[in-house]
Amino acid sequence: MMRSNYRRHSLTLGYQTVLSAWLLAALCVIGALAQAAQPAAASDTVEFTTANGLKTIHRRVAGNEVVAVQIYFRGGSRNISEKNAGIESLMFEAATQGTKNFPKSQLNRELARMGTVIDAASGYDFSVVAMRCVRQNFDRSWQLMADIVLNPLFDEKEVALVKDQIVNGLRQQYDLPESSVAIFSSRLLYRSHPYFNSPDGTVESVTALTAADLKAHHAKLLGTSRMLVVVAGNVTADEVKRKVEASYGALAKGDYKSEKPPVFSKASETEFQVVERPVATNYIRGTFAAPPLDHPDYPAFSIAVNILSQLFYQEVRVKRNLTYGADATLLSNEANSAYLSVTTPRPNEAVRVMFDQIDFMQRQVLADGGLRAIVSGFLTNYYMKLETNDAQAAKLAEYELLGGGWRRFLTWADEVNRVKAEDINRVCRAYLKNFHFAAIGDPKQFDRALFMSR
Repeated sequence: MMRSNYRRHSLTLGYQTVLSAWLLAALCVIGALAQAAQPAAASDTVEFTTANGLKTIHRRVAGNEVVAVQIYFRGGSRNISEKNAGIESLMFEAATQGTKNFPKSQLNRELARMGTVIDAASGYDFSVVAMRCVRQNFDRSWQLMADIVLNPLFDEKEVALVKDQIVNGLRQQYDLPESSVAIFSSRLLYRSHPYFNSPDGTVESVTALTAADLKAHHAKLLGTSRMLVVVAGNVTADEVKRKVEASYGALAKGDYKSEKPPVFSKASETEFQVVERPVATNYIRGTFAAPPLDHPDYPAFSIAVNILSQLFYQEVRVKRNLTYGADATLLSNEANSAYLSVTTPRPNEAVRVMFDQIDFMQRQVLADGGLRAIVSGFLTNYYMKLETNDAQAAKLAEYELLGGGWRRFLTWADEVNRVKAEDINRVCRAYLKNFHFAAIGDPKQFDRALFMSR
């Protein structure tokens, strides 16, 4: 979800417009900046596939000397089970603690000397190992990263140390009401779905993993049919191709076939769960099914959620002082969802106001002038978040893996600009419903019928 850093005024019924005149003017000004912030031309981005089936996307960025390299492994939650959930998070973190050719001390010393950063992350649809370096250190940084990917040592002592750190983090996430309510709400929607097994794992699943488990899982992932390489920076496509072929040309292709995850079986239901806890304010989150990145409704719903977030801020926080945080967020998973969230001492009143804004969005059709200004501001903020090479690489990968191909990234602005006011109204009616609410606080303060009503 691309969210604005500024806050807009609420929709005005009398004029069928979303923003006040002064803010419309401001958005027209900053909207013009979107042209400067847009990504490079299509000719600056190319793809190639090695003889053994490894696809690489290369984006030439000549405006700076930073090079971002990201290697993706498809599957995410579909690669794991309840028993080994969290294995890829642990595996890639442990891989950075030393390789067969670069012991941990040497690896850390060289990375520090060059200022190169190598890290990893796991998600519902893929895992990634990412490297960021300056151009002059690209060759050596690539060598270190390739050895982390191909030849991790998985020393038992290092695995145990990393595992303890991850397990401690998993325990702490339930100490924080913000993260707890997010987990509870998502799990309501994700029941009977591959996403129910979190890529972070659980205390029990991660504790049970061994160095041998990591080695076996790593061997399974090293097939080019499930891998993707993305490079963004001031390096040539020929240079990148030579490095990809030299480092990964001997890997087997494997037989991985990408399949779309099933729809959420609970998507058409409403649910409400309160976890009693003595907190200063109640924490509420309502997760619901949403169109994925490759769906025709995604551009319109992205704008709709952006508007809704601003309405929540204005109506719940500014006008009524019911909260310090009310929001709406759209994710970009392959089986996608979005959520509403609010922290408030008066949960029923706050949620009624949020439902009123949803009703308004579902009933009203915006004036075209107001929508065009909103789109300008939306795109400006979107492109401002793509100023770094690693952000551009990540977005190219996201579209390639989840959005129908990386070329759609280059036409995103065109898709957004084609959204009409009627589209906003339609997607709000189609998706803003069937909320799976979780709350942390005092159960006596919640009207269950209210939360189950949408």
